[in-house]
Amino acid sequence: MKGKTVKKQVLMSLILAGSMVAVSAQAEEQAQNQNANTSTVKVSDVQKSEEKSEDIDQEITNARMRSELGSKSQWSFKSSLGYSGGSLNKPFDSIRPNYRASATIETLAALSGNVGVNYRVSKGGNLSAGTGIVVMDPFHGDITQSTFQDPRPSRKGAEIKRTQVSTPYLDYSHGYRALDMQMISSVTYSHYTEEDQTDYYNLMGNLAVNQTALADFGDSKWQGGLSLSLDKELSKGAFADSAADNMRYDYGVGLFPFAEYSFNDNYSFRTVFGYFQFAKYEESSELIQMEPYQSMGIGISLTRDIYLYPNVQFTPKDIRSDRTNVALSANLNLF
Repeated sequence: MKGKTVKKQVLMSLILAGSMVAVSAQAEEQAQNQNANTSTVKVSDVQKSEEKSEDIDQEITNARMRSELGSKSQWSFKSSLGYSGGSLNKPFDSIRPNYRASATIETLAALSGNVGVNYRVSKGGNLSAGTGIVVMDPFHGDITQSTFQDPRPSRKGAEIKRTQVSTPYLDYSHGYRALDMQMISSVTYSHYTEEDQTDYYNLMGNLAVNQTALADFGDSKWQGGLSLSLDKELSKGAFADSAADNMRYDYGVGLFPFAEYSFNDNYSFRTVFGYFQFAKYEESSELIQMEPYQSMGIGISLTRDIYLYPNVQFTPKDIRSDRTNVALSANLNLF
């Protein structure tokens, strides 16, 4: 009896082991069939694909327009700065001839612009807030002093503030591609804080709307576009000191064709035609065309977020070295 029991136990063990092997083989076969009918996708691959499809640089390829939109980070520092220098004869002079008005009307060289913070709302949408800043005649005298004497003969040495931080602003811009063109739409409100604007002209702020469109010229390295701008002054009340030679600005409209030729990814030639710019003053019922101007310069893309544009500005009606001004504009986005 004992021998039969042992044989029976051995037989049962062999049957159980065979069943387990069969089940394991069947499970492996099912897994192989399932793998043959499905594909393996990594989470990281999906994330990279989604990020790529949400990249605004696939729609906006122009270096200047990318820098105008701001960094692709959710939060970043955003600024647009410019230096308005002297004439071509004296580029670092204190006095800047007014090439869009009478040769006897002179302005001061200045470093000015906007500095602020940018929040990326969506793939192409950016909301930024900041303030304006200006440094008058930055390359002469002691810039640490709060005031300096005006070097223009017509002002007879009047005291001028060296640095002013004013005019906070709120801006929304959106970049996208439409009609096979690169587009940027923006709206900006600037709130006046300078005494000359708030107290003398009795103004509250300015509301501006801009639309830029850029098209490629086939396989050529040339690109051409248009920039349309509309702005309206918002007043707090009537202007008490209006006269024929002292009118308060009401609103303006401008259409600025521009063209670019790309040498490579970092350098391009750029020119802007400011021939169609009009201003409306409160005391006048007509749109007044401003003196046409043109700028020509080299666009330099240091990185995706840093763009420089050294240029000269002149009026086509009177091209002279003493009235052609030098300038530098820069878009700087950090983080």
